[in-house]
Amino acid sequence: MQKNRLANARSPYLRKSAHQPVDWYEWSEEAFKKAKEEDKPILLSIGGVWCHWCHVMAHESFENEEIAKIINENFVAIKVDRDERPDIDRRYQEVVVALTGSGGWPLTVFLTPEGEAFFGGTYFPPEDRWGRPGFKSLLLRIAQLWKEDREKILKSAKQISQALELFGVRSYKDHVGEELLDRGINHLLLSVDYQHGGLGDAPKFHHAKAWELLLYRYFFTQNRQLLKVVELTLDAMAKGGIYDHLLGGFFRYSTDQNWIVPHFEKMLYDNAELLQLYSMAYQVIPKPLYERVAKGIVEYYKREGTDPAGGFYASQDADIGLLDEGGYYTFSLEELKNVLTPEELKVASLHFDIGPKGEMHHNPTKNVLFIDKEEDEISKILDMPKEEVQSLLESAKRKMLKYREETREKPFVDKTIYSGWNGLMLEAMAQYYKTFGDSWAKDFSELTAKRLLEELYKEEGLEHTHGVKGFSEDYIFLARGLLALYEITQEKQWLEVTLKLTKQAIEKFWDPQNWGFFDTEEQGEGFLKVRLKNIADTPTQSPNGSAPYLLLLLGSITQETELIDYAEKNLQAFARFIQEVPTASASYLISLYAYLKGIYKVETRDFFEPLLKAFRPFKFVLRRDVDRVVICEGTACKVYPGIPDSLS
Repeated sequence: MQKNRLANARSPYLRKSAHQPVDWYEWSEEAFKKAKEEDKPILLSIGGVWCHWCHVMAHESFENEEIAKIINENFVAIKVDRDERPDIDRRYQEVVVALTGSGGWPLTVFLTPEGEAFFGGTYFPPEDRWGRPGFKSLLLRIAQLWKEDREKILKSAKQISQALELFGVRSYKDHVGEELLDRGINHLLLSVDYQHGGLGDAPKFHHAKAWELLLYRYFFTQNRQLLKVVELTLDAMAKGGIYDHLLGGFFRYSTDQNWIVPHFEKMLYDNAELLQLYSMAYQVIPKPLYERVAKGIVEYYKREGTDPAGGFYASQDADIGLLDEGGYYTFSLEELKNVLTPEELKVASLHFDIGPKGEMHHNPTKNVLFIDKEEDEISKILDMPKEEVQSLLESAKRKMLKYREETREKPFVDKTIYSGWNGLMLEAMAQYYKTFGDSWAKDFSELTAKRLLEELYKEEGLEHTHGVKGFSEDYIFLARGLLALYEITQEKQWLEVTLKLTKQAIEKFWDPQNWGFFDTEEQGEGFLKVRLKNIADTPTQSPNGSAPYLLLLLGSITQETELIDYAEKNLQAFARFIQEVPTASASYLISLYAYLKGIYKVETRDFFEPLLKAFRPFKFVLRRDVDRVVICEGTACKVYPGIPDSLS
């Protein structure tokens, strides 16, 4: 089969479209030049290699010869990988959300040859159905409007472009204080699902930073109700189908309020934040379940998600075969009868609620694995010793994992190394090491850090991935990861690079007028000339939510007070936004909490490992040549003869 120009793309998502009859371009000057020369509108499609509905639309529409012919004759088609170019995705998502009330992937946007959007949506079926316009009829209608009512389209595009520009320069400066933190936490608690855990209704995302925030709140208030809220959610996610119970790792989100049926893609940024959360939670609530989950995430990355040369892979797809979402992870009762002994099947069926009818709508016999009954309950039901139940369950899980690995096509793994996402995992691995003492986490983190700096940190700055200029989130997330690595290794090179990255982030992305960090370094063409500031967690932490904590911590360690001034300004830059939307950014509220409480800096020589392990919000341990433990909260320092009771 003849391939299009995406065959040469670096992105695996783009390469997957190389066989399609659509005459695709990557985002490039060449594509825009062609649109201008041929006087054609642009069809922009944005998605990810892990995205199920992107695969569906590709199969239904972009592999359809008739639809491809319409596209090629009337449009210039551009395909973008949202992981590779989050800046492009962010701008057009804002437009589609404003036009339709919702966004997501695949993102389908129609642009003028100058790159200004005039219409968009997400998934479109090939023909009219479900009350939605079919993609074929939509293409024909827009092509007709472009020829017959051009002025209306251009006027609409200009209005949308101006609105986005105003959005980019809006100021949210205000003062910050305890009342802003209290408001945010109170609104967060109002959003909790107190029956099933999590925030709001389905679909349910992890919102890891929200539960981390409540762990900190518990520490300072000792309100056990907060601990119950965190425990409810962490238990529900750990037991739900959103977690891979055979190997480890979390899927992206749950389609139902009970956390049972997920979308089955595994994302690096989700698992990084969740590894940090469960490792931290174990320090406060030492449940074997949390240890098992944290170690399961690490085991997944050891086996499936790491490059031997260093680096954590970006994602793993949800689909196998022809759009069989979750097919790799789900089981029918009949197939398990051939895999397990009758005794193993009896125990596994009770534990995972496996029956003739499962939870997958497109394949009703397939069961999603979730913990329905614990070992104690199964022991009573079967009148069997708990030890025997545990033994049978472990052997069943080993056989089920072996069966799926040996008999099924493995979902595609995107082996792209993104600097910012790797930074998130470096920070998480440091927390995991502090909690469980796994030397692999420290050793592989150092290997990863060396590779990232060798391959992606160029003279002109950091790259997002090979060939793509770094965004503010790359600088901020990687700086946080390297600073966390410095704490567990005390190797000064990591502190030095952290300081350099942070100062470069200020130089390249800081807004001197309204404060805060822009997402991109410089203005580009079309919508890319608009610089935006990311503050809302999506639900992954935002760079402007995370940056103030980095600045506070680094300023405290290095005694460079200018960094602390930037942290204060960074918080003030978005204070009014958080006042208006209190639950928008738990990462911002964590940074605000650290600002209000002060960094808890611990200097020690003989008690280094125990002090690393102790849970205390906003703590950073430094190995110093001192005979005693020195603890500084802000500028106030105290000397202790040993580990103080509060940290033992």
